[in-house]
Amino acid sequence: MNSLNITEKVIEDIFSSDKSILAKTLSLNNSDISFIARQMRFKNDKKMDLLYLHRNELLLIELKAVPFYKGIITQINEYYNELLELQIKSKLIKANINRIILVTSASKDNYLLCQNENIKLIEFKIEDILTQYYHNFKELSAFLKIQPSNRGVTRLYLIKSTLDLLSRKNSFNDICKLQNLTRNTIHNRLAVASLMGLIVKNNKEYEFTDLGKKIMKAEGKILNDRFNTDQFELISNFVTENPFFSQITFSILSVVDTVFILSKADYPVKYEYFQDFFVRSLGKDKTWKTSKAKLTGTYHFVNYAEELGFIQRFENFIFFTPKGIKALLIFQMNRSIKLINARN
Repeated sequence: MNSLNITEKVIEDIFSSDKSILAKTLSLNNSDISFIARQMRFKNDKKMDLLYLHRNELLLIELKAVPFYKGIITQINEYYNELLELQIKSKLIKANINRIILVTSASKDNYLLCQNENIKLIEFKIEDILTQYYHNFKELSAFLKIQPSNRGVTRLYLIKSTLDLLSRKNSFNDICKLQNLTRNTIHNRLAVASLMGLIVKNNKEYEFTDLGKKIMKAEGKILNDRFNTDQFELISNFVTENPFFSQITFSILSVVDTVFILSKADYPVKYEYFQDFFVRSLGKDKTWKTSKAKLTGTYHFVNYAEELGFIQRFENFIFFTPKGIKALLIFQMNRSIKLINARN
């Protein structure tokens, strides 16, 4: 199959799978058109591209990923006559058949020629169709729009002391005073805890979730400013099982995914290569514009992934861990399921 046929098939695939794009190309209402057939084969072994029902009429569509040429008129008229025969034999609904030719470019003379044949000629741009398909798919696939929040802490363990005070029924203002930290710092810590599924805000008050309660109960007899091994294990399990819960859970596993992608070229993965790819893959290259912003944003999520045991940093390289490999496989499986469900 040559590149031209491949391009036409791709555009045809898009029109067939997302009729809103076809409707927009035809300047019709999406809800008014219904799919009938694609690549219908006739007795001369030729195949018609697309057949749709628009209200009480049929749309016979011939798609060409090239500029207009006269032979398309002959081709669509052959299909038109075949459809008329099917109507006579009561093998196709009896409705007016409108012929439509889609091409990448056409002249005024081409339009006049089609008009004389009672055929509608429409131009389309291949790149516009491909782009619109992605944007429509992106709208259905919520996780594709997930981006890291600009709020964060350098290490996950920093939220532990704040959660300890919250568990003792201290108010937000009390926590700020007891920890001698700014409101913004405490707010960031609680925001991270919320995005990690540990707490929720209810009527301006913070409450522990079931996961948060489990983590606080997993505290050892000796109180520590940092999470212990059992507590980190609970958090890492939650992140693995709920990769699309929030920007943070998604970004943590995106760290592991990025390491996997880059490891195909070289392993262990150099941190500077990782940083550039990670920022771009999360769509933050336009918001984390400065080198400092990129460094800080990447640093946070790499730290989280390391604290949770998904990766290990040594000098200027990033390595996988057994837990990271397991999390990666589950992440890829869940992502694939979401992508499939988005099209159903």
